[in-house]
Amino acid sequence: MSTPLFSRRLFLSRGVQLLSVASTLPTFLDHSARVLAASFAANPQGAGRPNRVLVVVQLAGGNDGLNTVIPWRNDDYYKARPRLGIAKKDALRLTDDLAVHPQATGLKKLYDEGLLSVIQGVGYPNPNRSHFRSTDIWQTAEPEAAAKQGWLGKYFDACCNGQDPGKAADSKAAGADPASAIALVAEPPQALMGQKYLPLVFRNPQNLTHNESANNAKLRTAFEKLNDGEDMSMNDADHQMAGKKPDETSEFLERSALNARVYADKIKKTASSVSNKVAYPTTGLASDLKLVAQMIAAGLPTRVYYVTLGGFDTHSNQISRHGILMQELGGALAAFNEDLKALGHVDRVTTMTFSEFGRRVNENGGAGTDHGEASPMFVMGGGIKAGIYGELPNLAAGKLHRGDLPYSTDFRRVYAGMLHDWLGADDVKILGKKFERLELFKNV
Repeated sequence: MSTPLFSRRLFLSRGVQLLSVASTLPTFLDHSARVLAASFAANPQGAGRPNRVLVVVQLAGGNDGLNTVIPWRNDDYYKARPRLGIAKKDALRLTDDLAVHPQATGLKKLYDEGLLSVIQGVGYPNPNRSHFRSTDIWQTAEPEAAAKQGWLGKYFDACCNGQDPGKAADSKAAGADPASAIALVAEPPQALMGQKYLPLVFRNPQNLTHNESANNAKLRTAFEKLNDGEDMSMNDADHQMAGKKPDETSEFLERSALNARVYADKIKKTASSVSNKVAYPTTGLASDLKLVAQMIAAGLPTRVYYVTLGGFDTHSNQISRHGILMQELGGALAAFNEDLKALGHVDRVTTMTFSEFGRRVNENGGAGTDHGEASPMFVMGGGIKAGIYGELPNLAAGKLHRGDLPYSTDFRRVYAGMLHDWLGADDVKILGKKFERLELFKNV
């Protein structure tokens, strides 16, 4: 048995990050690289490619929905949270019944401008309070069983038939353009991983270089072997796991390395090719969304961008911690949408937030909240029907589920709308069954 240098699992866990450690490609791929690069350069603004963009913002850790979208007239809310409840005088009112956190001024601004929808009580049947399992459920859209492919990964797999998004790759067999999804995270999110599709993944454009992984001797050696034309065989166990024959695995590696070569310089240059039109807050999320705005305006063929904001696991000291997060979230999203308006792209970009679960209704002894169930989602952009969706939370003891806010809107209804109405995809095929789509968008 030969020692496997690569496996599909390795690629699915690292995405194109691993490919970017190679500064060159094998000589026999160089011509193909030039052809694909020329094809992309000839159409840098994506003429003929799908025009709409989805930006996914993950609120990692389990955001406290009740202190984000506050039922400020509900006495049960204040009884359950004598220390954590947001005072009525401080809450930023959206409607006669709902308000947002006083530090989420950016969310209030978006709502007042008609750019924000709030979807109440989002969740799924038989909810799981584990960070890992519930995150998997949201990322794969499969609550009943463990799944490998993400909901957007399946969307990009479906693009291999050539319908969507555009043809930046030379043939239908090559599948969706690798730059169709870009995640500004350390590890590729499962939501974007398909059976065939791999997203581009990096923390910032400069990380698409050899130097980022120069200290990883194993990866560097593997790519040196690839460039030297040495045998890249895998053992039987890895072939079984990867579900690919040896020649298919070789083709998979070659295509992925080709993609990294073609897009590395393009994405690095993108950051300086477009000037943002507004000042962004000096936060991590704002920095990521600032870069996303530049890439959108620069005309990359990207259909989905993915960013994260962590720190929402507020078991203790929630008042200050959650307030900082609300300020960062609202400030970043408001600046991003203002920038998109100034750049002329706000009507073709929809941004969606999600978190793996909400928090429990009752505060705990540590001035925090524990893992709960349903939570609100935000959807924003110029193409949405702004407003409040879903049922107002009923916090009466007899209406709770295990002490948690029960879901009233299945999150797959939101996904179905995103897929069908915004991305123009077959939501039933991708989600595996039909869900009643929320009517979130204008002109669909």
